[in-house]
Amino acid sequence: MRLLQGVLGAIGGLLVGALAAVTYAGPLGMPILGLLVATVLVAAGAWFLLAWGKRAAWLGYAIGIIAVTFWLFMAPPATDTIMSVYRWASDAWFVLAPASALIPGFIVRDSVVDR
Repeated sequence: MRLLQGVLGAIGGLLVGALAAVTYAGPLGMPILGLLVATVLVAAGAWFLLAWGKRAAWLGYAIGIIAVTFWLFMAPPATDTIMSVYRWASDAWFVLAPASALIPGFIVRDSVVDR
C-alpha cells in the first residue's frame, strides 16, 4: 500500500512540479510574485499530504517535484526552454522547488500522527 501511495504521490509531484515550473517566472514580468505563487503551490501540496498522514505519498511527491523541475530545466522537449528572462529567478527556483517540497516535512513532523 505504501508503494502505491508513493507512486501516486510521485505522479502528483510531476504534475504540480510542471505547473510550478511554468508559474515561477511570474505574470507580466513580475518574477517575485511568480516565485511566491509557485512556492506556495508546491508547499501546499506537501503540507496536504503530510497533514493527511501519507508520508510515503509526500516522499514520492517531493521526488516528483525535484525530478520534473530539474528535467524541464536541463532537458526541455523540442529545445524549448522554461527559463525566465531573469536569470536570478531561475536560479532561485532551483533552490525553492526542493525546499518548498521538503521543508513542510520538518514543520509538520511533530504535529501529525501517522495512521
